[in-house]
Order: sequence, then C-alpha cells, then structure tokens
Amino acid sequence: MLPAGAEAAAFSDVSRSHWAYDAIMAAEARGLIQGSGGKFRPGDNVSNQAFLSMVCRVWGLDDRKLETGDRWAEPAMAFGQYAGWFEEEELTRTSRTKPITREFAAKLLVNALFPEELEHQGAAVRFKDQNEIGWARRPYVQAAARLGLITGYEDGTFRPQAPLTRAAAASLLDRALQMKEAGETGENVQVPILMYHDISYLGIGYSKTPEIFLRQMQELKDAGFHTVTYAQLVDFVEHGTPLPDKPIVISVDDGYRTNYEYLYPILQELDMKAEIALIGGAIQYSSWGLKWDEVREMADSGLVSFQAHTDQLHSDQTAEGGRLGVLKAHGESWTDYVELLGADTAAVMRKIQRHTGSCPVAFVYPRGKWNTMAEAVIKQAGCKVSVTTKDGVAEIIQGDPDCLYLMDRIGMDFRNRSVVSVLKQFGYQG
Repeated sequence: MLPAGAEAAAFSDVSRSHWAYDAIMAAEARGLIQGSGGKFRPGDNVSNQAFLSMVCRVWGLDDRKLETGDRWAEPAMAFGQYAGWFEEEELTRTSRTKPITREFAAKLLVNALFPEELEHQGAAVRFKDQNEIGWARRPYVQAAARLGLITGYEDGTFRPQAPLTRAAAASLLDRALQMKEAGETGENVQVPILMYHDISYLGIGYSKTPEIFLRQMQELKDAGFHTVTYAQLVDFVEHGTPLPDKPIVISVDDGYRTNYEYLYPILQELDMKAEIALIGGAIQYSSWGLKWDEVREMADSGLVSFQAHTDQLHSDQTAEGGRLGVLKAHGESWTDYVELLGADTAAVMRKIQRHTGSCPVAFVYPRGKWNTMAEAVIKQAGCKVSVTTKDGVAEIIQGDPDCLYLMDRIGMDFRNRSVVSVLKQFGYQG
C-alpha cells in the first residue's frame, strides 16, 4: 500500500501485471528499496547486507542518512549486531555480500519487528521440507509463517535455502510495514515542553533566578496548566490513558544541585511536577551536580522524575578525534560507535533505576545533537521518548509511538517574561 500522497514510480521492467507490482511500488515510495536507471530488476537476488539495510529502514533506522560509498552497509551491520538480530558468524565479511536465504530473511524480520511472536505457542506450520530448515532458525520461520509474513509454496515446501529476489524482498517488506503500522491512531494533543537548566542566583549562562522560575510556574498554574511526566505521555499514546486539561512538561537538563536547593521547594509549594535529565557521570562526583540521596528524595516525592542525559557523553569536544555530545567521532567505526553509545546509555539508565527504583523512559540529547543511529540505539535501549532543543510545541497522538521521538522543546533559560505569551508565540492553541 502506497503511503498517503506518494506516487508510484515507473520501472520499465515491472509491468502492472507483475505479481509484486503494488508491493514494489509501495516499498520504493517509502524508501525501503530502490531501483536504478529506470529499472527495478525484480528477479535479481538480494544480498545479506542489502536485506539487513532494508529491515533497518522498516524498523525505523534510515541508514541512508549515515554512510555512502563502499561503506554504505556499515551502519546496518553495526546496528543489527548490536540489536542481536543475528549472530556474528551469520554475517561475516565474506558472507555479507552473498544472496540472503528465505530462512535467514525470516530470522531478521522476526527479530527486528516481531520478537514477541517467538514467545507464542501457536500451532506449528508444517512444510514438506521442514527438516531442511536450519534447527536454530526454525523458531523464526515458524513465527514468520504464523504471522503470515512469509509463506510456503503451493507444493507445500518452504525452500529455506532459496535466495530472496528483489521482488520477494519488496513484498516481504511492504507486508511487514503494513503489519507494523496496523494500529489505529486517535486524539491529538499539544503538549508544550519547557526546557530549563540551572535555577539559582548565579546570574550567568543558563541560570534563572528562583523568583523568575516561581513566577513562571505560578503563571502556568493560574492559567489552568497541569504538569505531566513523560511516562504519562507514553501511557496516553500507548494505552489511551487520559491526560489532564492543558498538559505541560517542565524539563530541566543536566542535574545541577541547585535543582534540589531551589527548584524542588518551588515544585513542592505549587504541587507541580518536573523532569530532570541527569548526566550519570556527574552525579555524586561533580562539585555542581546533585547527590544520589537528593535524587532519591525528589523521586520519592512523586514530583520529580529522572531521565537519561548520557553517562559520559555530554561533551563539547569537536576537535579531530573528539566528539560533540552523542555524535559519532571522526574516524570512529560504526561498530565502535554503536557499542559505545549503547553502553553509555545502558549505564546511565542503570544508575537512575538503581537509585530511584524507576527506569527512565526518555533520552534527552545533549545540546539537541542527534543522528538516526543515536535514535535507533536509544530506542533499542528501551527509551520511548526523546527530546531535542529545537524550539516548538510538541504534539502527541494516541496510537502513534513515533510521535514521542525527537519532540520539540521551548528553551526558557533566557526568556524571563510571561511564559504563556511564549507558548502562544510558538503556536500553542490551548
């Protein structure tokens, strides 16, 4: 099925009577698989690395934005291995360019998109050549067959070692994406996310005095706004749990100790909630950072939730060999980058869960810098929300989990006047 507003491409070697015509056009329109020179070559085989790249795009990682030239497959290879979609020996330097088999395609699709199906104990789908399916890959073939994602042939065989053609790949990808997007969407809600940092009397940089912060919070309260958490946004999107009227998120970056000294008492006074994004490596050990007992006290109050802001990657290093935030460093391999970012994200999430009893649901990008691989890694780590520093009013949609990623925030550090007027400036309609 073509996405709304898309037009079917014309390939000289794919007639409208071709069995996979609709799927080919839909997959091409969505950027999952491309033709070249006006041809699609539907009968050509697909390599292991090419199909892995296509699966990444269905999953949500657009690897085309990350690498070009003869290294085009490196991001997909790095992420697929990090996510555990395949074993290291299944895709080696020598095997990655070989045609992908039907049984391996089933494994990649199930692991990437429908892993929960592996836990189901449905009736077995029998194939005449069942014994030819690799023992380790049988659960994936069965899961894919139960889903109707990949089926056998009219003669009752599965042909597990048969190579996958480009036409068959397009058909599988289009079917998988339709299944992935099958849920219905519902109500849309504007949810402004206000971004603060240091609430103190420092008077420089990102500092805002407690009096100004109190005045802005009181203005919101008087205007009928209700502070909500990222977890509440997730519940609204995933389960339809109602939000209060005029929901708004107060987000505070980095984890300054002044958040405990000045921000927290104001939240208590007004009975308002806030989200604090912690730099895991700064807590307890930096002179300016919160201590874990302060974090625990605020978390126990129910007024403050804590989210991930990296463990050791909140950096300004931009010289050659350095790194800006979570971005890939110059000369760093995709495999090393994915492993580093995955380990750093896991570390900060573990710390927060260990000290607060709650696992973060959101990832806050340092300085708003991100790339599509970073988004993929933090999603794989379990984050259901990500936010940038782009000014704007976020909008969430029931039944659409993707709306919770890369949400806009409104920077308030240097805006000291009416907060309601700032919201209207950025298009808030509530």
